[in-house]
Amino acid sequence: MVIFGCVGIIAGCGSLGLWLANRIRRRPVELREFLMALSLLDTEIVWGATPLPEAFGILKERTDAPWQGFFADLQDRLQRGESASIAWNDVSLAQNSHFCLKHEDWQVIRDVSKGLGRSDRQEQHKQLELIQRQLALIKDQAGIWSEKQAKMWSYLGFLCGIAGVLILI
Repeated sequence: MVIFGCVGIIAGCGSLGLWLANRIRRRPVELREFLMALSLLDTEIVWGATPLPEAFGILKERTDAPWQGFFADLQDRLQRGESASIAWNDVSLAQNSHFCLKHEDWQVIRDVSKGLGRSDRQEQHKQLELIQRQLALIKDQAGIWSEKQAKMWSYLGFLCGIAGVLILI
């Protein structure tokens, strides 16, 4: 019976460490998907002259979860008549828990709202281009950081489980 308890503690702590490592590894992936979505939004605004509700509908169809829900909420709010900047900020605050992004990432993502729907296509293009460059730098740093941290948490989970078992025995 003691052996099953020991195995349970090690497995529980190890799976917690693996879960945390998985969340850390998802951050660069989510940033990359958002960069692709911003590129598509830029194309729709500048070259397609697509209205924002329709552009967000296109993004909703072409992105994966959790970004799909993000753009679906944006599309719904814009169709109800909200302004793009207010809707973007509200949705980013509401959808924050569905992502593995850090606070600094959300600050840059919220910067999209500053020029969205308020200026002409060229100004929006410049704003989106600037944010894409900032997010590319963050994504590169997040990729390096996540590999180190993910390994650490996956090992640390099992090691904490083993240490807990040794202390209890």
